[in-house]
Amino acid sequence: MPPERASAVSKGTNRAAELVVITNTPTPYRTPFFNALSCALSAHGARLHVLYCALREPHRQWDVQLDEQSYSWTVLPGWHPVIREWNAHINPSVVRHLRTLHPTWILSAGAWNLPTVLMASQSFLAGNAYRIFWSESHARAVLHPRGPIAVTRRLALRSYDAFAVPNEASARFVRAEARDRTPVFLLPNTVDEDAFIRKPAANRTALRNRLGLTETATVIVCVARLEERKGVLDLASGYARLAAHLRANTVLVFVGDGSLRATLETRARALASGEIRVVGHMEKPAIRDWLWAADAYALATRRDPNPLSVIEAAFAALPLIVSREAGNVDELCHHGVNGFVLERPGPDSVAMVLQRFLSLGELDRRDMGARSLDLANHSFRRADVAQRFVQDLVSARASR
Repeated sequence: MPPERASAVSKGTNRAAELVVITNTPTPYRTPFFNALSCALSAHGARLHVLYCALREPHRQWDVQLDEQSYSWTVLPGWHPVIREWNAHINPSVVRHLRTLHPTWILSAGAWNLPTVLMASQSFLAGNAYRIFWSESHARAVLHPRGPIAVTRRLALRSYDAFAVPNEASARFVRAEARDRTPVFLLPNTVDEDAFIRKPAANRTALRNRLGLTETATVIVCVARLEERKGVLDLASGYARLAAHLRANTVLVFVGDGSLRATLETRARALASGEIRVVGHMEKPAIRDWLWAADAYALATRRDPNPLSVIEAAFAALPLIVSREAGNVDELCHHGVNGFVLERPGPDSVAMVLQRFLSLGELDRRDMGARSLDLANHSFRRADVAQRFVQDLVSARASR
């Protein structure tokens, strides 16, 4: 067990944090949200303390600088066995921290079956805290809809006082799991919106020249892991099935890496007309450049709880082409309004929707992109999401 680490804010103090978040590891999209959440809590005279089960997991090597965060945090000592790609964090000291902090609310994030999360969900350990599980799963993405694991999951979820979910698909799932008796709070995942909102001074022509794109080409970008579940082969195959004249001045760009990269590159070389590019893994500034240079964003995912790339594309004011299997599709993509929904997985569905998009004029595409930005601004701005969630917490406390 490695020694315990804590932030400078919390060292040497015994002050109670009213909201304690328990989650697996720091991530580059959650830690900035926690800063916003801390600010929103502060406006209500409350505090935030985040308990991390570990600094990182083997398949996620993010370099998050915790010392730069404005909220109190602790990395708990513990054991971290990996069982068939499942990171089973076991942190017995979570019990001591809960007894020391005396939280008003406990928000547990990460997998429902993490031993540390299961410990914190028990009322005899949580005390009088209002226990909330932050669930991102939904019926189309859950790995075990039936069987012993499903039964165990339902029992675990029914021990909570409430749920926090990123979208309506997740809300329907937890209501079904908890027999529709437990309050559900909306808590969308957020991105760095200011990084993706297109700046008025951004020179699209210069950006496209730098990326090797012509000004007249129609560019469709997919930001995703290049894996089967993300539907990247469906997207490439659907594009290849378009009539040659539709592909003639279009470019399909895959931003990401994964086991299917070589397959996609082979298909790109075999394409008779049009162009498929596989540009590999990129950091946020480079992803933003590709989105700003694009005419549309596409994600033909086959299983996805809550893809963040769709939110980024919406803030970049792009028309969206998104699979029904994406958990946040209803919140972000309104068919025929700001893009098109792929109702069925597979190349034929992709080809049909791409053809509809490519038949649109430039003005219609711009209008769709503007509506995407409106949806993102209305529901996904980080500070607004934090404020709405804190209001739900305060209301829950008052009603209790």
